[in-house]
Amino acid sequence: MLGINPHRRSRFLVEISKLDFMFPIFFALLIAMILAQLALLSGSYGKISLLQLYGDSEAFIILNLFVIAIVSVVSLLIFFHVLKIRNELAVRILVATFIMGGMLSSLLFGKLVFTLLGLRSHLLHILVAAVAYLGAYFAYLVIVDVISERTRNTLFVICSGILGAFLGVLIHMLAVIGISIALSVVDTILIKRGTAQRIIGLPAEYEKVIMKMTFSTEKWGIGIGDLICYSMIVSSSAVNFGVLAGCSSLGLILIGSFLTMILAAKRRRVPGLPVVTALGLLPSIMLVFLL
Repeated sequence: MLGINPHRRSRFLVEISKLDFMFPIFFALLIAMILAQLALLSGSYGKISLLQLYGDSEAFIILNLFVIAIVSVVSLLIFFHVLKIRNELAVRILVATFIMGGMLSSLLFGKLVFTLLGLRSHLLHILVAAVAYLGAYFAYLVIVDVISERTRNTLFVICSGILGAFLGVLIHMLAVIGISIALSVVDTILIKRGTAQRIIGLPAEYEKVIMKMTFSTEKWGIGIGDLICYSMIVSSSAVNFGVLAGCSSLGLILIGSFLTMILAAKRRRVPGLPVVTALGLLPSIMLVFLL
């Protein structure tokens, strides 16, 4: 979801040429791109198979897509149920889980760095302890709601890039395409129907809750789900078709983000995935048919 603060909309239209909203998107994608290349350099891509959705048959890929879809729908329903009862608590738990997930996902790439540098394994144990502590610490700050906006925004960018890279490296490219399209449809439905706003209630309360789940400033906000999806697409393109395809996907996502933000400036809030996903997936889809 991309949104504009209604009280700052006219000012945003004047200042849109500054493109300051592109920086968090760019840095999240850059993190994903670097980590994807790290996976390729280490020679581990294709061997990280515990969560990988590769299979020898189309039926295997379809089955995994179905499982992911069911888990996603059930998780979404549970989240909205809790959101209806205790909206602020639900959001804090979601954000804390997201930060912990991003921190723990970084351990995969930490392991790859250790492999490339030939470092001893006991140093990795220290890294695991440090990352686990940092993740738990920041998650606690989110739960008790004492984390600063600047720290939260920084964590959103870093964790989105790491989680996106993690998913893009581990999940089959066709699954990434399917998941991205499905999320775009869900994003559009939720925004058009105003599902979250109806559950939360008053507009002021809705704005307050939503801003806690976005990289937000006084003028605009970008949902963490959008950042993860963008990063997943870029990392998947990079590991499957090379850095040139990854860079093409990155550039197209930035163009799509700019177009979507222009729409948000006119409509206040728009789904952040459809336009961006369509453009970001173009290199992968074209290369699938060409190769």
